[in-house]
Amino acid sequence: MAESLLSFSEVLLFGRPLSDLQIKAADADDEESVRAATDASLDLTKNVSEVDGVDLALNDKVLVRLNGSKENGIYQATAAQGQGFQLGNRQTLEQGKRVSVSEGEELSGTTWVQRKEPDKQLFKEFKPRRGRGKNNFLKGQFGPDAKLARIYGFSYEGTYFELPEPAIFLVHGDGESATGKLPDKTEVQVSRAPLNPSVTGVASAEYQFANDIMVWDYDKADYSIRFDVMTGMLEQILLDVYFGGGPDLSGAKVSGAKVSGAKVSGAKVSGAKVSGAKVSGAKARGSGD
Repeated sequence: MAESLLSFSEVLLFGRPLSDLQIKAADADDEESVRAATDASLDLTKNVSEVDGVDLALNDKVLVRLNGSKENGIYQATAAQGQGFQLGNRQTLEQGKRVSVSEGEELSGTTWVQRKEPDKQLFKEFKPRRGRGKNNFLKGQFGPDAKLARIYGFSYEGTYFELPEPAIFLVHGDGESATGKLPDKTEVQVSRAPLNPSVTGVASAEYQFANDIMVWDYDKADYSIRFDVMTGMLEQILLDVYFGGGPDLSGAKVSGAKVSGAKVSGAKVSGAKVSGAKVSGAKARGSGD
């Protein structure tokens, strides 16, 4: 990742992937996943080593869709004599079932739907219905490599910022090691400040990253999702947040809230819209009074 004129638009997220919280599409039960798919017909009697630019590994799943309905389906790369793998263990899909492709030079990220009866496998590319207008940015982020990570800090315009509290962000892929740690070396700390500014976004620092911290590179205009997590008694994480005297939620007490027909006593209300409310002894800021 070389330095460029656009580097100052980059936002680098530093954190670790979550193992106990994963993304599952609402229609995941109607969808199979394969590593690669064909962009041409295949001779299933011969061994293959790559499909659509993907070097196959044992047990990889491959979607064959251009061999005719009697041969189309999902195949598994099995051991074979000589080089490459034999595609076997054919799996057919019910009508309406979808197949997502995770890798490939041409077909990575595509989805295919089975349009015929189970004995006639015919795969057509599936195009998700778009909403009116162009507000589909987040939906496009839930690809096969989407995952959630706990983010501890970020770098922007050459400076590293640590979040007051870790937050959960939507990220993509495995990320890069923030310290240059190699997969076969678990105790490597390449320097107090990691050596590659194109990875860390900073040239020097007075801190150390843990060896398992990963970094994800985004543009500041990219769409994402952020989750802020609070734990504690309901009195602390709900009542005190909304009625004052407790911890802030993302720096807010009751901010931008609409309170209708409520009786608020002794509350701190900041930037709120209050209509039809009885407020006694309240401290109000940003209300226009």
